[in-house]
Amino acid sequence: MIDIKTVEYDVELITENGVCYLLNDALIRLQWEEQISELAQRATLTVANFRIDDAYLMSLAKINCVIFIHGRWNGGSKTLLFEGTIWEWEYVSGTQKELTLTAYDRLIRLQQSKDFRYYSAGMTTQAILGDICSDWAIPLAYNWSRSIAHEKKVFNADRISNIIISLLEEVRQKTGHKYVAHFRDGKLQIAGQGINTDVYRFDIENTVSTGDKLTINNLVTRVKVIGKQDDDGRAPVEAIVEGDTRYGILQEIVRHYGDKTLDAVKSEARALIDELGKPQETIQAKVPDLPFIRKGHAVEFCAGNLIGLFYVAGVTHMATDRQMTLVLTRG
Repeated sequence: MIDIKTVEYDVELITENGVCYLLNDALIRLQWEEQISELAQRATLTVANFRIDDAYLMSLAKINCVIFIHGRWNGGSKTLLFEGTIWEWEYVSGTQKELTLTAYDRLIRLQQSKDFRYYSAGMTTQAILGDICSDWAIPLAYNWSRSIAHEKKVFNADRISNIIISLLEEVRQKTGHKYVAHFRDGKLQIAGQGINTDVYRFDIENTVSTGDKLTINNLVTRVKVIGKQDDDGRAPVEAIVEGDTRYGILQEIVRHYGDKTLDAVKSEARALIDELGKPQETIQAKVPDLPFIRKGHAVEFCAGNLIGLFYVAGVTHMATDRQMTLVLTRG
């Protein structure tokens, strides 16, 4: 059990000369977050531009300098919560003279870089990700019990993070098991959901607010499989995969070319129905900040209409306010 009143944070800046400065006394705002479909963790901090030794903070906190965020609670030792480099720098010379720094962990380079990659049929998910991580000198910890043999993969000028996510999404669709991918302990960690040993419960007394939204925007209830066009531009309908049509016909097209069997394309159509064939739910909750909660953790709720086990799909730690916002999926 954690006492929220005991939570403390330390924010450290490592300059380009390797000098470490503790920024706690200058801190105005602090938050760090992991969002859906993003590999990199992001931290945003606003500090007063105070004088350190013979220089002002704005001249020391340069692009690519290192930011550490540590936390402690219940009188325990410091725990590393975030390690990254300054990616954005903004100074406002007003009454407050504030410096805002945005930092990302090492996976930001995979989000910002593109590549062309080819993988022959039969390579496993773990082998492909291992090859990518090796090229980018990022250790891989593949702790997910699911890995499949993929068909031939050609990625043409795709963002590397999108390549990684698309491979993991294919595994999820084919196995029905969900995953989490993030940077932890100096590695790209791939694991199944529910990676935490202790599952924390939020009830009505310690939940600030909850929100639950359902929509049928982007709903797909039928997928039509279209074959190769002839010289006149006509394309045959090779298959129709039906979903739950009680919401009406909302149709998507999947094309069948010669490099895949019709059965494989129909399986892709069925996976699309399984993914988008029901109303999409967006669940959020604002609760007291537990600094160690990360994407992929299991949490329990008994507040509002949120009853039962949920998984964290995204999290924003608002350290200054001692609150966090969770984006949740149902267990």
